[in-house]
Amino acid sequence: MISVSNVRKLLYLRRAMRNQWLKRKEIEEIQRRMMRGMIVHAYDNVPFYHRKFREAGVIPDDIRTVEDLRKIPITTKKELKENFSDLIARGVDPSSCWMPRTSGSTGIPLKAAYGKRDEDYQKAIALRPNLACGQNLRDPWAVLTAPHHILDKKHWFQKLRFLSPSFVNIFADLQEQIRLLEEMQPRVIDGYPSALYLLAREMKRTGRKTINPEIIFSTAEHLSPEMREGIESTFRIRMYDQFGCVEMGRTAWECPEHAGYHMDIDAVVMEFLRDGEPVASGERGEIVYTGLYHYAMPRIRYAVGDVGVPTDEECPCGRGLPLMKEVEGRSDSFIQTPDGRIYPQMTFWAIMRTFAHAEEIAQFRVIQERTDAITVPVVRGKNYREGIDEEIRRHIVGVLGDDVRITVSPVDELPRDPTGKVRTVISHAQIQW
Repeated sequence: MISVSNVRKLLYLRRAMRNQWLKRKEIEEIQRRMMRGMIVHAYDNVPFYHRKFREAGVIPDDIRTVEDLRKIPITTKKELKENFSDLIARGVDPSSCWMPRTSGSTGIPLKAAYGKRDEDYQKAIALRPNLACGQNLRDPWAVLTAPHHILDKKHWFQKLRFLSPSFVNIFADLQEQIRLLEEMQPRVIDGYPSALYLLAREMKRTGRKTINPEIIFSTAEHLSPEMREGIESTFRIRMYDQFGCVEMGRTAWECPEHAGYHMDIDAVVMEFLRDGEPVASGERGEIVYTGLYHYAMPRIRYAVGDVGVPTDEECPCGRGLPLMKEVEGRSDSFIQTPDGRIYPQMTFWAIMRTFAHAEEIAQFRVIQERTDAITVPVVRGKNYREGIDEEIRRHIVGVLGDDVRITVSPVDELPRDPTGKVRTVISHAQIQW
């Protein structure tokens, strides 16, 4: 049976596919109208933002253009975590919301609430780049992801093989991942850059040419030039990187021209700031988001911690969606053990997930001093208890093995790096690829 939600998704997707080809000014006007509606909604219905606006001396009528958003103070991750209940709009039942949690890649795990309409719009925006880059509705599609993202339940249309991904657990043995992909023979592979890179590296090492996707998408981690080259050379195709976060959804993506990342300005406002001021085209800036469809839990001028480079250049593809030239991040994705095994940073997010979501730890960092020595400073959470340090150590040893000396120690805070981000994994060891 076709549900209201599925009909709504199709309508949103149709609108999104149309919007990308509008002229820039037309899409910007859509963005402005959506932004105005969100500002009024947040002021009237969201206690956190009503207070924030009042404290800044701002009312909705003051915010009429995207540039006016700078009158509103930034919302930090800490504020998002500490004011969760006051960020839920009046009349919204949190138990009815889709509530994904972040991996804690910056050391602070968060949850975000999406109402039914919000979720449907988010999924339409997330699907747009896949279709724009050539994915078809019935393509065999493999998604390399962490266990908590693997879904058992399928919608009726997925049972008919429409937009029906098969999942591969990236924490499974690499040979098992390859076996599953050989069995699936996907036309489309979607996954974390680090997982795709390790897969490509193993395929190249063994000389196997048994997995031949036509389209590869990467998301959720920074894609370094080295990873891109390794993945593309192994599979002999150009890949497409996508950008976003749990709190905001998909926000930017590469099209077949590979001229940069098209920003989804019919879903978000993306500001690029340095010292609170907008940067010029081609300059590096911290990304600050305002969501345009997140009605259950608005995120207005939300600093997610990523850094990007906007550009005034236009894409040869002809889409009206503006470009972000680069996504900047750190390639601190891997830890290598003395016997040569390599683990992406997602490994440690998965290990810490239970402790973080129970608020036993607030933040963590993994520092590899040598291949056989790792220290793990953890910031105590409100439910911190004696014995947590040893439990964490045992979990890490269970994955990395006894050849690595693991030291877990509680700390008051984790210092930020020069870009303002709290790095999760820092390796001083030379990776032997």
